[in-house]
Amino acid sequence: MKLIQSDVNKSLLVLNMFFLLLFLAFTVYYQIELRNTLREKEEYNTKLGEVTAQAVMQKLNRSDTAKEIALIDKAILENKYNELQAQKEKLEEEKKALKQEITVLKSQIEYHQARLEGPVAQFRLVQEKNAQIQGLNERIDLLCLKIRSYNLTSAEC
Repeated sequence: MKLIQSDVNKSLLVLNMFFLLLFLAFTVYYQIELRNTLREKEEYNTKLGEVTAQAVMQKLNRSDTAKEIALIDKAILENKYNELQAQKEKLEEEKKALKQEITVLKSQIEYHQARLEGPVAQFRLVQEKNAQIQGLNERIDLLCLKIRSYNLTSAEC
């Protein structure tokens, strides 16, 4: 019985050693795998941080670019506005000059028509101008009445 017991104890000891070695091997294997996994996780976290930083920088660059484009557009629009303003003023001056030229030409046409049509046309022209003068005198009288109603005086009234 001692033989069986001694043989069983040795077998159990060998079996325990085998399972202990097997447990030790699995523990070492999983420890190495866990260390590799943690290293990969750290690498991914680092890469994620870099990608996030790049994305933030790109977004900031885009907003800076948009601001620069907006400032450039603003400068261009202001320049165009100033050009158009100058062109408008030039056109208004040309308009005034043309109106004056039209007035002169109308006077010349009236003069030539009166000259061609003779004394009767000149008399009608003088009557027209007298009617215009009369209308202006009436307006002056109305303005003088308004001035007097405010208890003011004017040399023309």
